[in-house]
Amino acid sequence: MKKLYAYFESKKVGVLTKDNDDVYSFEYEKSWREDPNAFAISLSMPVQQEEKFGNKVTLSFFENLLPEGDVRKELETAYKISGVFDFLAEFGRDCAGAIIVTKQPDYQAPAGPLELVSIDMKKIHAAIEERLSVAEVISETSPGYLSLAGAQDKFPAVLRDGKFYLPKNGHPTTHIVKVPIWRRGVKESVYNEYYCMQLAKAVGLEIPSCQVIDGDHPLFVIERYDRATSKADGSVHRIHQQDLCQAQGISSKSKYEVRGGPSLKQNYEFVREHVSAAHRYSSMERLLDWVCFNLVIGNNDSHSKNVSLLLHQKSKYLLAPFYDLMSTAIYEGLDPSFSFRIGDRDEFSKIGKNQIELLETQLGLKQYVFKKRLQGVVDRILAHYKSLSEQVHAQFPNAKIPKRINDLIDTRIKSLKFQKAL
Repeated sequence: MKKLYAYFESKKVGVLTKDNDDVYSFEYEKSWREDPNAFAISLSMPVQQEEKFGNKVTLSFFENLLPEGDVRKELETAYKISGVFDFLAEFGRDCAGAIIVTKQPDYQAPAGPLELVSIDMKKIHAAIEERLSVAEVISETSPGYLSLAGAQDKFPAVLRDGKFYLPKNGHPTTHIVKVPIWRRGVKESVYNEYYCMQLAKAVGLEIPSCQVIDGDHPLFVIERYDRATSKADGSVHRIHQQDLCQAQGISSKSKYEVRGGPSLKQNYEFVREHVSAAHRYSSMERLLDWVCFNLVIGNNDSHSKNVSLLLHQKSKYLLAPFYDLMSTAIYEGLDPSFSFRIGDRDEFSKIGKNQIELLETQLGLKQYVFKKRLQGVVDRILAHYKSLSEQVHAQFPNAKIPKRINDLIDTRIKSLKFQKAL
């Protein structure tokens, strides 16, 4: 029997257990259940439950904190570790959201002034050049930090005056740094994501602050929305979040609808049920606009882990700012299917009037509501995309991909019009 301890700041939230048969469970600490400010780590794991949560729902939260794919495999090989327990035991100090996972049963949150260790960017750029994982470089730094959840190679950091640092003693990081993707014919991923995020902002979607830092290799840097900086003393605090897989008790392996993951209807109804009343309907509209935007730019990787709920008061949630917006359809080697079925289809060229009407019925919308939102997103994209791509190219002359994305957008809008979806 092995145990890890989940903390929020210096409060013990509960115990993660792995038994001799590799079966996981999680149990809230009695003091946490009785705390008037307690919150559930996942909406699928209510804090009122006194009994242990079983293997599936436990892993749906904790496994979703980990890197995926090649990044995870490389870290497992380097550290001779395997599985969720080993990963969190090694790197659980700065995951997405507010929960700290540690081997220490009497953990105390870091106190005192923030001390920073400079990240050796020469090693980062060398790893990029040699097609090695930068997550492994960061993990070897003292102090080592976990590469955040997801399949893309990235690392957490503190950004100060254009330089990157890691905090000592388990203090929170404030930024996420993504490096260029070299695999499977993906080019200019940094400029791709930066352009799509800025286009989303121009269209009216809420996104975190982000930038590109040029150098030997461009880096996409995004400010963490699950961190808050105190105006009084500049200290950084963790804010709890859960993506829509964690919140619904679903493994990262099922983040795509085609692999058994949530449908648009499930996500839409979940947001309606759990976002606080004051923000409920605006959040539902934002979710629809997110779907429309991803359809038009060709973001086929817009799965359920790319939408999160952010705790803003006790047991009250907001839809988090959108992230991981990138045109994947521009790359021929990637899966051309959309992450969700629109009506009954996920092949973009076959999405038309009938699929839009079916989706409206599935979501319980009045006729033409989704169609009008799609048209609105298209109109706002057309109003901004040319001037914005010119701005990005002027700022980063090596960025050729915004023009290619615009050409793709034109093609996809023509398809939607031909299919009478607009």
